[in-house]
Amino acid sequence: MLDFIIMGMVLEKELTGYDIKKEVTNSIGNFYKASYGRLYPALNSLTDKGYLSMNEKMQGKRQKKYYKTTALGQEAFLEWLAAPLDPNMGGEAQLARIFFYGELPQETRDKRLQEYEFYAGQYLQQLQNIEKSVTVENLSDKDYFGISTLYYGLQLAHSQLRWFKCIREKKPFTEFLQKHDG
Repeated sequence: MLDFIIMGMVLEKELTGYDIKKEVTNSIGNFYKASYGRLYPALNSLTDKGYLSMNEKMQGKRQKKYYKTTALGQEAFLEWLAAPLDPNMGGEAQLARIFFYGELPQETRDKRLQEYEFYAGQYLQQLQNIEKSVTVENLSDKDYFGISTLYYGLQLAHSQLRWFKCIREKKPFTEFLQKHDG
Protein backbone atom coordinates (compact mmCIF):
# COMPACT_ATOMS: atom_id res chain seq x y z
CA MET A 1 0.00 0.00 0.00
CA LEU A 2 2.88 2.38 0.72
CA ASP A 3 3.90 2.22 -2.95
CA PHE A 4 0.48 3.51 -4.04
CA ILE A 5 0.43 6.20 -1.38
CA ILE A 6 3.82 7.43 -2.58
CA MET A 7 2.69 7.45 -6.22
CA GLY A 8 -0.44 9.37 -5.22
CA MET A 9 1.57 11.94 -3.29
CA VAL A 10 3.85 12.69 -6.25
CA LEU A 11 1.24 12.36 -8.96
CA GLU A 12 1.15 16.07 -9.75
CA LYS A 13 4.28 17.51 -8.15
CA GLU A 14 7.89 16.59 -7.53
CA LEU A 15 8.80 15.97 -3.90
CA THR A 16 11.85 14.79 -2.00
CA GLY A 17 11.62 11.74 0.24
CA TYR A 18 11.55 14.08 3.23
CA ASP A 19 8.69 16.08 1.68
CA ILE A 20 6.74 12.90 0.88
CA LYS A 21 7.06 11.78 4.50
CA LYS A 22 5.90 15.21 5.66
CA GLU A 23 2.91 15.13 3.24
CA VAL A 24 1.91 11.67 4.48
CA THR A 25 2.20 12.73 8.11
CA ASN A 26 0.22 15.93 7.57
CA SER A 27 -2.55 14.36 5.50
CA ILE A 28 -3.22 10.65 5.98
CA GLY A 29 -1.00 10.37 9.04
CA ASN A 30 -4.01 10.13 11.34
CA PHE A 31 -4.64 6.60 10.03
CA TYR A 32 -1.45 5.60 8.20
CA LYS A 33 2.15 5.81 9.38
CA ALA A 34 5.13 5.70 7.02
CA SER A 35 8.61 5.54 8.48
CA TYR A 36 11.73 6.70 6.66
CA GLY A 37 12.98 3.12 7.01
CA ARG A 38 10.14 1.93 4.77
CA LEU A 39 9.83 5.04 2.61
CA TYR A 40 13.30 5.18 1.05
CA PRO A 41 13.45 1.51 0.01
CA ALA A 42 9.98 1.94 -1.54
CA LEU A 43 11.15 5.04 -3.44
CA ASN A 44 14.14 3.10 -4.80
CA SER A 45 11.97 0.13 -5.78
CA LEU A 46 9.35 2.31 -7.51
CA THR A 47 12.10 4.15 -9.40
CA ASP A 48 13.69 0.85 -10.48
CA LYS A 49 10.30 -0.40 -11.74
CA GLY A 50 9.76 2.80 -13.75
CA TYR A 51 6.79 3.99 -11.67
CA LEU A 52 8.67 7.07 -10.44
CA SER A 53 11.20 9.35 -12.06
CA MET A 54 13.98 10.80 -9.94
CA ASN A 55 15.76 14.08 -10.62
CA GLU A 56 18.66 15.39 -8.60
CA LYS A 57 18.77 19.12 -8.00
CA MET A 58 21.05 21.35 -6.01
CA GLN A 59 19.33 23.05 -3.12
CA GLY A 60 21.74 25.31 -1.29
CA LYS A 61 24.90 23.25 -0.89
CA ARG A 62 23.08 19.91 -0.99
CA GLN A 63 22.07 17.66 -3.83
CA LYS A 64 18.47 16.51 -3.32
CA LYS A 65 16.49 13.77 -5.05
CA TYR A 66 13.03 14.73 -6.30
CA TYR A 67 10.47 12.10 -7.26
CA LYS A 68 7.44 12.25 -9.54
CA THR A 69 5.03 9.61 -10.79
CA THR A 70 5.68 8.51 -14.41
CA ALA A 71 2.96 7.65 -16.93
CA LEU A 72 3.50 3.96 -16.11
CA GLY A 73 3.21 4.72 -12.39
CA GLN A 74 0.08 6.80 -12.93
CA GLU A 75 -1.51 3.92 -14.82
CA ALA A 76 -0.70 1.46 -12.00
CA PHE A 77 -1.88 3.94 -9.36
CA LEU A 78 -5.23 4.61 -11.09
CA GLU A 79 -5.76 0.88 -11.65
CA TRP A 80 -5.25 0.29 -7.90
CA LEU A 81 -7.50 3.19 -7.02
CA ALA A 82 -10.36 2.10 -9.30
CA ALA A 83 -10.19 -1.61 -8.43
CA PRO A 84 -13.32 -3.20 -6.95
CA LEU A 85 -13.48 -3.29 -3.19
CA ASP A 86 -12.06 -6.20 -1.26
CA PRO A 87 -14.44 -6.55 1.72
CA ASN A 88 -11.58 -8.03 3.78
CA MET A 89 -9.43 -4.94 3.25
CA GLY A 90 -8.63 -3.28 6.56
CA GLY A 91 -9.84 0.18 7.44
CA GLU A 92 -6.38 1.67 6.94
CA ALA A 93 -6.26 0.44 3.34
CA GLN A 94 -9.82 1.64 2.68
CA LEU A 95 -9.07 5.13 3.95
CA ALA A 96 -5.83 5.32 1.96
CA ARG A 97 -7.74 4.60 -1.24
CA ILE A 98 -10.59 6.96 -0.41
CA PHE A 99 -8.07 9.72 0.36
CA PHE A 100 -7.15 9.74 -3.35
CA TYR A 101 -10.68 9.28 -4.78
CA GLY A 102 -10.60 12.82 -6.14
CA GLU A 103 -8.37 11.38 -8.90
CA LEU A 104 -11.14 9.04 -10.11
CA PRO A 105 -13.93 9.83 -12.55
CA GLN A 106 -17.14 10.50 -10.62
CA GLU A 107 -18.90 7.41 -11.97
CA THR A 108 -16.12 5.08 -10.78
CA ARG A 109 -15.82 6.89 -7.45
CA ASP A 110 -19.58 6.64 -6.84
CA LYS A 111 -19.59 2.95 -7.69
CA ARG A 112 -16.73 2.23 -5.27
CA LEU A 113 -18.31 4.29 -2.48
CA GLN A 114 -21.60 2.41 -2.97
CA GLU A 115 -19.63 -0.84 -2.57
CA TYR A 116 -18.15 0.46 0.68
CA GLU A 117 -21.64 1.39 1.90
CA PHE A 118 -23.00 -2.02 0.95
CA TYR A 119 -20.29 -3.92 2.83
CA ALA A 120 -20.53 -1.59 5.83
CA GLY A 121 -24.28 -2.26 5.88
CA GLN A 122 -23.69 -6.02 5.76
CA TYR A 123 -21.20 -5.75 8.61
CA LEU A 124 -23.68 -3.71 10.66
CA GLN A 125 -26.34 -6.36 10.04
CA GLN A 126 -23.96 -9.11 11.23
CA LEU A 127 -23.27 -7.18 14.42
CA GLN A 128 -26.98 -6.55 14.98
CA ASN A 129 -27.66 -10.29 14.59
CA ILE A 130 -25.00 -11.04 17.20
CA GLU A 131 -26.49 -8.40 19.49
CA LYS A 132 -29.86 -10.22 19.36
CA SER A 133 -28.25 -13.34 20.80
CA VAL A 134 -26.49 -11.57 23.66
CA THR A 135 -27.88 -11.28 27.15
CA VAL A 136 -26.74 -8.11 28.88
CA GLU A 137 -28.26 -8.59 32.35
CA ASN A 138 -26.14 -9.75 35.31
CA LEU A 139 -22.87 -9.91 33.39
CA SER A 140 -19.58 -10.83 34.96
CA ASP A 141 -16.72 -8.36 34.46
CA LYS A 142 -15.22 -10.67 31.85
CA ASP A 143 -18.46 -10.82 29.87
CA TYR A 144 -19.18 -7.11 30.30
CA PHE A 145 -15.90 -6.04 28.73
CA GLY A 146 -16.12 -8.68 26.03
CA ILE A 147 -19.61 -7.59 25.03
CA SER A 148 -18.63 -3.92 25.21
CA THR A 149 -16.51 -4.48 22.10
CA LEU A 150 -19.66 -5.55 20.24
CA TYR A 151 -21.26 -2.21 21.09
CA TYR A 152 -18.13 -0.38 20.02
CA GLY A 153 -18.39 -2.20 16.67
CA LEU A 154 -22.07 -1.29 16.35
CA GLN A 155 -21.35 2.38 17.00
CA LEU A 156 -18.46 2.37 14.55
CA ALA A 157 -20.52 0.63 11.84
CA HIS A 158 -23.34 3.17 12.18
CA SER A 159 -20.82 6.00 11.96
CA GLN A 160 -19.13 4.47 8.89
CA LEU A 161 -22.43 4.18 7.07
CA ARG A 162 -23.24 7.84 7.77
CA TRP A 163 -19.75 8.85 6.65
CA PHE A 164 -19.88 6.84 3.40
CA LYS A 165 -23.26 8.34 2.53
CA CYS A 166 -22.02 11.83 3.37
CA ILE A 167 -18.91 11.61 1.19
CA ARG A 168 -20.71 9.87 -1.67
CA GLU A 169 -23.27 12.68 -1.73
CA LYS A 170 -20.47 15.25 -1.16
CA LYS A 171 -22.37 16.84 1.71
CA PRO A 172 -20.79 19.70 3.66
CA PHE A 173 -18.57 18.37 6.44
CA THR A 174 -20.43 20.47 8.98
CA GLU A 175 -23.60 18.52 8.18
CA PHE A 176 -21.82 15.21 8.82
CA LEU A 177 -20.41 16.46 12.10
CA GLN A 178 -23.83 17.68 13.25
CA LYS A 179 -25.36 14.31 12.46
CA HIS A 180 -22.43 12.53 14.08
CA ASP A 181 -22.54 14.55 17.30
CA GLY A 182 -26.30 14.41 17.52
